[in-house]
Amino acid sequence: MPSHPYFKKEVVLTSKHKKIDLIKPAFDISVGCNIFELPLDTDQLGTFSGDIARLDPPLETAIKKARLGMSLTGTPLGIASEGSIGPDPIVPFLHSDIEHLVFVDDENEIIISETFRSFDITLFTTTVSPKDDLNQFLQKADFPNHKLIVRPNRSDKSGSIKGIDDQQYLSEAIEKIAEISPDGLVVVESDLRAISSPSRQKNIEQVANLLALRISQLCPECKLPGWGCVGYEKGLTCSECGSENQLAIRQEILGCAKCEFTKSGKVIASVLSPANCDICNP
Repeated sequence: MPSHPYFKKEVVLTSKHKKIDLIKPAFDISVGCNIFELPLDTDQLGTFSGDIARLDPPLETAIKKARLGMSLTGTPLGIASEGSIGPDPIVPFLHSDIEHLVFVDDENEIIISETFRSFDITLFTTTVSPKDDLNQFLQKADFPNHKLIVRPNRSDKSGSIKGIDDQQYLSEAIEKIAEISPDGLVVVESDLRAISSPSRQKNIEQVANLLALRISQLCPECKLPGWGCVGYEKGLTCSECGSENQLAIRQEILGCAKCEFTKSGKVIASVLSPANCDICNP
């Protein structure tokens, strides 16, 4: 580790929601850089509650967050995360949490990133009136371990009360928001900010482990950090019928964050299982 290019270097983590305890441990173990947190109001780039729209894709938003902290501190190395929670892009009838974590290195002009996708996210919502019984919903939503948001029942998501983790506070929030809601109803939903969602915190820890591991690996050619999987070689023959599936993943392609050097990595599969064959299992 002492010979790693980032060993003992200062890295600014830009975050509004105290993510340093979720991200720093993995880098302490695998890289040895000195991550410090800059608390910054990053809501200007979009919020989970939807009261401020996120205009850029999650990865670009994370890069912008990192650069905000780098600019304000004069630090050439920065890190930031951004999550996207909702219907899964591959399995849309399930909700997933896709966490992006980026490491921006202006000294070497590289950006290293990792993504972690998980279906383990506590995400519930309900529309109620002040007199409704919420006990069943609160159990499903893992309240108060997972905090809640209360907002007016309207398409405009402004005017919400966030970070609710107390039964009395929840009742008061529902009463207050019902008074300004057009139909007297309120939306009660999971607060998905990192400080409010333990299930999301676990996913941020996972993506931090992935990125720290990737950064710990140096390119065999140019010796810069960020060596890892950049794609896949595809094409497998079915072990039963002999037909070929051009889209089936065969092997990892390893690559660099800076130069164009690549080489083959771990073999994922050598043959296609009949269960995944379009002919054997149409």
